[in-house]
Amino acid sequence: MALSYQEIITRCYCGNGPEKLDKARELYSTYGKSLLAQDRIRASIETLQEAVEALDAHMTAMEMGKNCSVCAATPKGGCCSAYMGHENNDVIQLLMNMLAGVDVRIERTDDVECCFLADNGCILPFKPIFCLNYLCGRIQKESTSAELQKLEVKTGDLLRVQVALEQNIIVALQVDRI
Repeated sequence: MALSYQEIITRCYCGNGPEKLDKARELYSTYGKSLLAQDRIRASIETLQEAVEALDAHMTAMEMGKNCSVCAATPKGGCCSAYMGHENNDVIQLLMNMLAGVDVRIERTDDVECCFLADNGCILPFKPIFCLNYLCGRIQKESTSAELQKLEVKTGDLLRVQVALEQNIIVALQVDRI
């Protein structure tokens, strides 16, 4: 059964992190096999995974994980707050992770940190735009302009593919063939 655009918007972009995860699981259960049967969606997932790997490699070279860990260990924590986990992700983005084989689950229920933040970092390879674009002052200060420029390019590459995949999924959910 196809969904109307209004149903998709209402269902996929409202609620907190756990509510959105429940909705994503429902969509995955109902439409997952049909979505993965589409060449365009499978190809987009593969391209997105390659973009994630390229961005991760650059972030590792910049030692961003070390910087983020130091910040997260302070009393006020880091930028991965509960607000981010509830507000910045959406059902389609969680569904994309599920279609890529990620075991999307709630990691934290403390209402302090993002519900998708595990002890070794975010469990979502396909992240909300804010999480990919945010660069705190510490990262900006401790990075060269060349590193930051390369980071921006790799982030933009990833986001272009991620947005295209999201659009393809929304279109597919509206088509009666699913």
